[in-house]
Amino acid sequence: MMDDFMRILVQLGADLWKEFVYILPYLAVGVLIEAIIRTFKWHVKIRKVLVRLGPWAIPAAALLGVVSPLCACATLPLVISLLMAGVPLAPAVALLVTSPIMSPSSYSMISGMLGIEWATLILVSAIFLGLFAGYLTLFLRPYGFSEEIVFKEKLPVGDFHDPDYPVESLRCECGQQLSHRVDRCTHNKFLVFVARFWEGSLKIGKFVLIGLVVEVVALSFISVEWMTSLLSHGGILQTLLIMGATIPMHLPQVTAASMLYGFYLPDPGQTIALAKGPGIALLIGGPVTALPVMAVLYSMFHKRVLALYLVLCVTGTMLLALFWQTLSA
Repeated sequence: MMDDFMRILVQLGADLWKEFVYILPYLAVGVLIEAIIRTFKWHVKIRKVLVRLGPWAIPAAALLGVVSPLCACATLPLVISLLMAGVPLAPAVALLVTSPIMSPSSYSMISGMLGIEWATLILVSAIFLGLFAGYLTLFLRPYGFSEEIVFKEKLPVGDFHDPDYPVESLRCECGQQLSHRVDRCTHNKFLVFVARFWEGSLKIGKFVLIGLVVEVVALSFISVEWMTSLLSHGGILQTLLIMGATIPMHLPQVTAASMLYGFYLPDPGQTIALAKGPGIALLIGGPVTALPVMAVLYSMFHKRVLALYLVLCVTGTMLLALFWQTLSA
C-alpha cells in the first residue's frame, strides 16, 4: 500500500517537473519583459496620462491593461486611486477588466503552452472586453455610475503607499518588496531590475505551479478523454458550464493556461483541439471574476457597481466565446 502511494507520488512529481521544464523558457521571457517595464516604470508613466486623455481615456486604459504587469488584486487599488484623482469610472473599469486577462508574461506563456494563435486571440479579446466594459459604463454614467457616487462612503485622503493609510485593504505593501529596498539602498537600475525579475519569477511561477499541480492531480482522478472532450466541443452547454464554474474560482491567467496545457500536453508547435467557446470561457471568464476583487468591490462600492462589473464580465465573455466559436465553425 505504502509502495503504491510512493510510486504515485513519484509519477506525479515526474509529470509536474516535465511540464514545468517545458514552460520555463516562456516564463522567463514573460518575467523578463515585465521586469523591464517595472524597472523603468513605463506603465506608471502611461497611467499618469489617463487623467488628461478625455474621450480617449477608455481605449488608452484598455491598452494599458494588457501591457501592465499588474494582476487583478494589484490593479484594484490603482483603479480606486485613479477615481480619487478624477479619472472617470468608465476608463477605470476598462483597466480593471483588461489587466487580469493579459500581460507580457501571459502572452509569452500562452504562446508557449497553447500556441501564438491562442495568445493573440486572448489579447484581442481582452482589448475588446475592455472597450465593451468601458463604453457601456460610460453610457450608464447618468444612471448612478458616476465616479462621485459609486463609493459607499468617502475614502480618506492620503497615499495608498503610506504604511499608516487607514483603509487596510487598499494599503500598498510595495515599499516592503525587495526591489524597493534595493532601490532605496543602491539606486542602481541593474540591481533593481534583477530584484524585480526575482519577484516576478516567484509571483508568476507560483501561479503556474498551482495550475500544473491542479491539472496533474485532477488527471489522476478524472478521465483525460472526458476533460478534453469537454474542452474540445464548443457547444453552448459546455461554454456555459465552464463559465459558471470559473466565477467562484480565483483563477489567474497563467494558472488557467497551465491547466489547459497540462490537459493536452501538446508537442512544440502542435495545434491543440481546444474549442474557442470553452477556451475563452476559461481563459477570460476565470481571471476577470477574481474573488478578492469582487470582495473589495462589495465592501467599498455600492452593490450596483459589483453587479455591473459581474454583468459586464460574464456577458462580455459569453459574447466573445460565442463570436469566436461561430467564426471558427
